[in-house]
Amino acid sequence: MKKNIVLLGFMGTGKTVVGKALSNKLNLPLYDTDDLVESRSRMSINEIFDQHGENYFRELETKILREFLTYETCIISTGGGIVLKEDNWKILDDNPQGLKVSLMATPDTVYERVKDDDLRPLLQVEDPYQRICELLEKRKELYLKAEVVIWTDGKTVEELVDDIIGYYKARDN
Repeated sequence: MKKNIVLLGFMGTGKTVVGKALSNKLNLPLYDTDDLVESRSRMSINEIFDQHGENYFRELETKILREFLTYETCIISTGGGIVLKEDNWKILDDNPQGLKVSLMATPDTVYERVKDDDLRPLLQVEDPYQRICELLEKRKELYLKAEVVIWTDGKTVEELVDDIIGYYKARDN
């Protein structure tokens, strides 16, 4: 199979954990857009937001997405906001060998998963739960544009990996 699996979804939906498990199970390389943004800029995402703003971060993210999608047969875990830019959807749609999978979760699940994580610049507000609800509502339709949408609430990582692999293999037929 010469196609990528592109994991989309809001923060806390499991992209990183599921991406690592998929990488191990399929023996495919895993690339994380957030990790590469940090390594190339030599700054944390929080520092990028503080010093340069969200728009600058989104531009870096787009450059990296474009690069990753030239790779073949890998797993790409994206940042939660990558769906916000129309350019990113064009890049994703122009890459037909990539299977776009959105991982979804309820605001309660997301909050429970990220409430103790101070590395989420968009949640550095007085009421992070309310911010999660607002952002999820704003982005929901964008996440639903993926070919495959999987709700992660109440599922194990193994179940999610098996679901994604099933869709991945079915696409070859």
